[in-house]
Parts: sequence; structure tokens; C-alpha cells
Amino acid sequence: MNHNSCKPGQGSDRGQVTILLALSLLLLLLFAGSAVDFGNFYVAKARMSKAVDAACLTGMKNLAQGQATALTLATNSFNANYGTSSLDVGPPTLVISFTTNGAGNMMINVDATASIRTFFIGLVPQFQTFQVHNSAQATRGKLVMSLVLDRSGSMNNNGGAAALPPAVTSFIANFDDANDEVAMVSFASNATVDVAIGYNFKTPITNAADALQGNFSGGTFGPGGLTLGKAQNDSVPIVPGQNVTKVIVYFTDGWVNIVQDTLNCTSRWGPTLYNYGGHDSGSQVDFFDPVSGTDWKNIDGNYGLDHNGNPAHQPTPDCTGVTKFTAQSDGNQKSFTRANVTAEAQYRALQTANAMRTEGMVVYSIGLGSSVDQTFLKEIANDPSSPTYNSAQPDGLAVFAPNCPSSQCTTELQQVFQTIASRILLRLTQ
Repeated sequence: MNHNSCKPGQGSDRGQVTILLALSLLLLLLFAGSAVDFGNFYVAKARMSKAVDAACLTGMKNLAQGQATALTLATNSFNANYGTSSLDVGPPTLVISFTTNGAGNMMINVDATASIRTFFIGLVPQFQTFQVHNSAQATRGKLVMSLVLDRSGSMNNNGGAAALPPAVTSFIANFDDANDEVAMVSFASNATVDVAIGYNFKTPITNAADALQGNFSGGTFGPGGLTLGKAQNDSVPIVPGQNVTKVIVYFTDGWVNIVQDTLNCTSRWGPTLYNYGGHDSGSQVDFFDPVSGTDWKNIDGNYGLDHNGNPAHQPTPDCTGVTKFTAQSDGNQKSFTRANVTAEAQYRALQTANAMRTEGMVVYSIGLGSSVDQTFLKEIANDPSSPTYNSAQPDGLAVFAPNCPSSQCTTELQQVFQTIASRILLRLTQ
């Protein structure tokens, strides 16, 4: 009789293999599932990080509008960037607060937490949800800024006279009356400090910009405007540890064409301070009262004409014996010609801008109309596209509003100023 034989334990081994296979498949499923769940977690984490950073920057950028408005805008920015997902377990918890550090710098703190559902590892009760958390902090440094604005006569013909005041008003609204210090300087045939640097600047600068209406006349003493702007910024002391950004915003619609020197007159007037230049074409050079900007026309002691074309109330100083000026660009004596004076004005303006950046100031420039020298303004700002860009100095930016005069001029100039405002606010926020 034949008997079939069985090896001991064979059936038991097959049962164990089946169990091990089932366990292996379950583990593989859990590992695959956990990869999906953790992937969802990192996606949510990225959303949260983006939303928190956006809220932080938005809140700080809009702090000048008051903390309540900044809080609302920051919250809206967070919600827009975080969005919604089917994985969310209710809305995220968002806490935004404003504080001041020991150096007096404003700070914004953003803290957010959200819960998201899991699928596969949610089979384990303790892992049915993941907590996603992120926080950000930004410090809003103090701004020390001088606006240096062209009020020359050509602004009457290119739309600038009407476009500049509202552009200035909307520009300064971006900054903080209580924490920033801002000045306004203007220049034509002379240069003046219209609003001395200080806090609570919005109303005085708005009024000063509006007051320029009807007073655009004369040449373009850009070097003088920059020198006064630098002096205003330099007058603000810096508290140790304080985060301060010093800025110059230089606006013009044309070429710089006036310089200032003390001429060694041999007449009874003796050494006399003159502004001179003032023309973009031809060879004529006029001489101006450095205080009032009155056009003295010449230096021979005769009555000149004021900026309205009427006889001046004072005779011009009699500066006999002076036929040339000393150029700072090369130290040589040069004739009083338009080409010589304009070249010297550009040199002195660029030297002043370079001195500002050496001190750490950031210079921005704005050109209006089609007659501006864009290369010069890029050099003034140390714009990266400038042919003389210096990477060792702070980068600035030159921007232009070319469609003036036109119906687009006012809107375009406001947009250009807002571009500069955004750059400044970004620098202030760390």
C-alpha cells in the first residue's frame, strides 16, 4: 500500500507566510500612506510660511496708516496667501501684534496655527490631524529722508507744475509721522529748505508742495538742492543700536545748469557769493542772487531782471576783474559759458551724491518728461544700469515719467513716486 507523506509543519509554514505577507502589505500601505500625509503636511507648511511672511511685510508696509489699518491689511494678506484646502480642519488661528524694541524700532509679530486632516496614518487615533505652525517677525526701521524737488521754470510747460504736488502728497502718505523724519528741499535758480527735517511732516510737506504752484521759475540748481538735502539728513543723530535708513529722493525735469561760487571781485563788493548758469541752450550765462534766486543777468553792477522779467529792486554786485571760474572737476580756470557751467554742475551734483552714499545714504532719482538726462540720473542714484555703477555703495533706482505733458502725466508721476516708496519700505523692513 502506498501512503502519501507530509513533511512536518508544512501547513503551518504556509499560514505564517500568509500572515507575514498581509503584515508586509499593511506596512507598505502605511508607509505609502504616510508619504502622502507628510507630503500634504509640507504643502500646508509652505502655504503657512508664505502667508505669514506676506502678512508680516504687509502689516509693516502699511504701519504708517495706523496699527488698526495695518492689522486689517495684514490679516487680509494672510488669508489671501494661505487660501483654503479640503484638508483644513476649520480656519487657522492667527495672532498679529505690534511692539517696540529697546532701540525704538517698531516690530510686528505674526503667529499662525492650523490643523489639517490625515488619511492613512489617521488610522492611528493620535495622528488623525497634523498641527501646522509658523511665525515671523519684522522690524520696521526709522526713515530719515529728504525730498529734493525741482521747481524750475520748465515745469510750467511740461505738466510737472500740476503733477508734482499730488504725487508728493501721495508719496509721503506711505511713511510714519510719529517715527520717521522727513524734509522737503526745492531748487530752481536758488535752493531752499521748505520744510526742515523732523516728525509730523505730512501736513507741512503737503502744504509746501501745494505752495509751489505759481512759483515754478528759473534755472536748475540741482547741486545746491542735493547739498541741502544731505545737510538735512546729516542733522539727525542716530541712537546706538537703532535701525535707521537715510534716503534722498531727487526729482527733476531737466539738466542741472547752475553752480555756486564765491567770486573774488576786485570792486568794492569784494569776494561775493553768486549762483550762475541757468540755460540749457545757447551760450548765455546769467548770475543770480543765491538767496532769492533773482536773476541779476550779469556781474557788471547794472540793474538786472528778476524771475518775472521786471527790473530787480537791487543793483547786482559789481564784480569787475572776474572773467572765469575755477572748475572743481579739474581745478582749471574756465570761461563762463553754458557748456562749461553745465558740465561743472553735473560734476558737483555727482560728487555730492557720491558723498551721500559713502555715508550710507540711499539715493533715488525721478525724471519727468522727455528732456531729462537719463544717464545722469542713473549715475546720481547709483542705479545698477548706470555706466558708473559702484557695487560697493548702496544701490539706488532711477525711474522716469516720460509722458509729460499729456493726460497721463499726473497719474504716471504718482506711479513713479509709488515705485520709489515701495523700494524704501522694503529697505526699512527686516
